[in-house]
Amino acid sequence: MYKVIIADDEYMIHRSLAKLVESSGLPFRVAGEAEDGEEALILLEEQPALIITDICMPGIDGLDLIEKARETCPDVLFLIISGYGEFEYAQRALRLGVEDFLLKPVSPDKFQQTLTTIHLRLEKQKRKVLDYRQWVLSHEEMLKELTDAVWRLDEPAAEEILHELISHYEEDAAEDIPTYTLINILQEKLDGELQYRGLNLQGTPASRKSWADEETESTKDLPSVHKQCTAYIQFLLHAVRKSRNFGSRTHISKVIKYTEEHLSDRHLSVQTAADVAGMSVTYFSRLFKEETGTSYVQYLIGLRMEEARSLLEQQIHSASEICERVGYTDYPHFSKTFKKIHGIAPADYIKHHRSI
Repeated sequence: MYKVIIADDEYMIHRSLAKLVESSGLPFRVAGEAEDGEEALILLEEQPALIITDICMPGIDGLDLIEKARETCPDVLFLIISGYGEFEYAQRALRLGVEDFLLKPVSPDKFQQTLTTIHLRLEKQKRKVLDYRQWVLSHEEMLKELTDAVWRLDEPAAEEILHELISHYEEDAAEDIPTYTLINILQEKLDGELQYRGLNLQGTPASRKSWADEETESTKDLPSVHKQCTAYIQFLLHAVRKSRNFGSRTHISKVIKYTEEHLSDRHLSVQTAADVAGMSVTYFSRLFKEETGTSYVQYLIGLRMEEARSLLEQQIHSASEICERVGYTDYPHFSKTFKKIHGIAPADYIKHHRSI
């Protein structure tokens, strides 16, 4: 069912329009009626799919309502019904991307025809959203690999995975998913995962902006998209470097990479890490904490528990198998540690995801 908001300063008109919508036989429901643009903006909390509005209303008129509503509900559709037939109004309405412009008095047949067309448009949008979600799900593993590459500061790997991801997009999704959406996918997925791992992006100016250039939606300029995506990955790499204060101390990044590649090694320890870095245990421990903000032991536990969570969600291995895969030989110890970090025992975590 699609929600509809109607805005018209004449009570009898917005009541009549509401009755036409409700009796159309189409899956529309009037979620609210407003007598001016200000009231209509308040009703946006209903998250309507369609707004039917007059142009001439006190305070915020219909065209201003459209501009303001798009700031918070970019996907909502608009139908203008007005007694103003001047060309300049229709022109501006078209520039704002309204679905249609009907003049009062409205013909019920014409209104029904327009509503049917809008319904078809909404159904098409819904199918695109489903296609988008399916495409994202089918590339979850690649997005995780890209996150991992950024997290371990492996710039060549990150660039290679990004190039492959965009190639996949060009081959099987460019016709259905706007190019700026691809960038928003990256921003949403990578921001969320990296912040979950402890990277603080809050308050960073670049984190609050959209890296998507909306002009690419119409041009489908894939080189430009690649450039923007690369710029975003560079921003994340810089944020990770800054958070760890790596500078030129590449020995710590070497240890981190080694640790991520040997999580299943039950003998992995501070001594092992210090040996990889070529330092004494004391010096390595102090330097590691200075650069990462945590001890090596806590970092190792966090990494293992994150890998365990990922493997549990895949529902391929049993909890006891995953215990071994992340370097634990004692299952009770593994289960206790997992519950301490994630708030739920591994076996219960599997059951929870099976029920989703």
